[in-house]
Amino acid sequence: HLPPVGQRSLVVVLHGGMGSAIQIQSYLGLDPLADRYGFIVAYLNGTQVMAAGAETMRGWNAGECCGQPQRKKTDDVAYISKTVDELISRYGIHPQRIFGTGHSNGAMMTQRLMCETNIYQATVPFSGPLELDVASCPPARGKRILAIHGADDKNAPPDGGYGSEAINKRTNYRSQDYSKAVFEAS
Repeated sequence: HLPPVGQRSLVVVLHGGMGSAIQIQSYLGLDPLADRYGFIVAYLNGTQVMAAGAETMRGWNAGECCGQPQRKKTDDVAYISKTVDELISRYGIHPQRIFGTGHSNGAMMTQRLMCETNIYQATVPFSGPLELDVASCPPARGKRILAIHGADDKNAPPDGGYGSEAINKRTNYRSQDYSKAVFEAS
């Protein structure tokens, strides 16, 4: 029950670090909502996080985080931007009806896209802060962000600092207060 071509909406979903598109698709449960309310969902895959890691352990270059994608300067902004352009063309999506969400490293990447591009009209990042050293994000002006971050997150602590899980002890995460201040300044 999709709207007519040119009027369709898209939700871009980015998995967390060490995750995959299939993994986040299975636990988010957006497909029945997309069918019911008539929008398109795109679950994207990042690149391998560790050189010797499993193919399904993927992540995003969210700026100052995470793993191989960040160290190798993988251009995930271009990858996601080009993918969205292709989806607009192929499926009749209205360019002003594109929304993003992501978990953990995917939340960080979602916020980076909100900060550096005009792709999204609104985002709902969960369990991950903005990992860019910026004072403001001009492309985010006038757009909506609902950041959700549990107080007990041991991987990317909402107050910032190092995570207690082994893989997260190498990254000094920014705080949610930092993220909020940057977007408010925008």
